[in-house]
Amino acid sequence: MTAATQDDLSFFEENISRSRSWIMATGILMILAGTGAIIFPMISSLGVTICVAALLLIAGIAQIVQAFSFHTWGRILLAVLVGLLWLAAGIMLLVRPLEGVLVLTIFVSAAFLAEGILKAIFAFKLYPASGWGWMLFNAIAAAVVGILLWWQLPSSALWALGLLAGINILISGWTLVMIASAIGKVTKPLRTAKSTS
Repeated sequence: MTAATQDDLSFFEENISRSRSWIMATGILMILAGTGAIIFPMISSLGVTICVAALLLIAGIAQIVQAFSFHTWGRILLAVLVGLLWLAAGIMLLVRPLEGVLVLTIFVSAAFLAEGILKAIFAFKLYPASGWGWMLFNAIAAAVVGILLWWQLPSSALWALGLLAGINILISGWTLVMIASAIGKVTKPLRTAKSTS
């Protein structure tokens, strides 16, 4: 794996520096959301299930409507069947949210593991830019969350989904805040030097 070039690093640091306040605000909001999810894990788990159900219903309706833009009956039928499948999955999650939490816990566990791998790759691509270690820390934390979710199945899926998702959101928020702070410390002397010259 190759380290980032100096041009890549300065481009990354410059872009972060420009939108530093937005990144910091997003990080703070994620910290608050993660804390709320940790305090109320059962509600968070059910909330995630209901949100996914609503998204599946919307996607199913959109898929069925979009199906009629195809010109052959075979494609229309296939697209309608996919839309109906999404609608059925959304309805099942709404009707049986507790069972839905278990299914979603399995999917979320896999997603956290994938997130950890992708963030680790991204962290090593950023090396040695300021804040790359925080990205690696976030990658390890996401992978650990995924492993813990999988390990807790099935008995604690109801609270584990909300709790561990909250921890991951909280750590991601802190990561954004720390990266924005680290980039700010690096680029502040550069901005001062440019303004005095």
